[in-house]
Amino acid sequence: MKLDLTRLREVHPLLPESTAAELVHRAALALQRRHRPGVELTATVDGMVTTGTITWTECSPTDVEQLDRHRVTEDGAEAVALSLAHAERGWTVRRRLQRGEHADWLLRDERHGLVALEISGTDDGDDAVRLQEKLAQVLRNDDATQRAACVVRFREPRATLKLVPEALR
Repeated sequence: MKLDLTRLREVHPLLPESTAAELVHRAALALQRRHRPGVELTATVDGMVTTGTITWTECSPTDVEQLDRHRVTEDGAEAVALSLAHAERGWTVRRRLQRGEHADWLLRDERHGLVALEISGTDDGDDAVRLQEKLAQVLRNDDATQRAACVVRFREPRATLKLVPEALR
């Protein structure tokens, strides 16, 4: 698997170009804290572990001085998660969800309808605990036929994408 972050807008055509560019820029800054383009990613998608690479266009390190570290991590995680969701499941952005809808994005799954996706990022925090919190949050979404959460940890980097089990819906 190869996640080319520069293709984010291409694989999610409804994502506004400026939004895609901003998410990719912040992902580059979050990744560049420790890595160079082509870094290995460990991805766990519904319990199946795969490895791949993440590529991006390097940004000036001075860019990070102008931005909030937390926002860089969170927005960067969205770029990685949306890329992973498309690469592994074929999901595409339909729209950004609003505060109170209990998820970040509403995605289209051609075979199974709509997916509410909650995303979180961490530089080096406990991603397993965060995933459980995000799965509980997205469970409250009423807009989708499927609910999922993705947590991206930039230190390694690794990403975990998990659907809420049918039994909990």
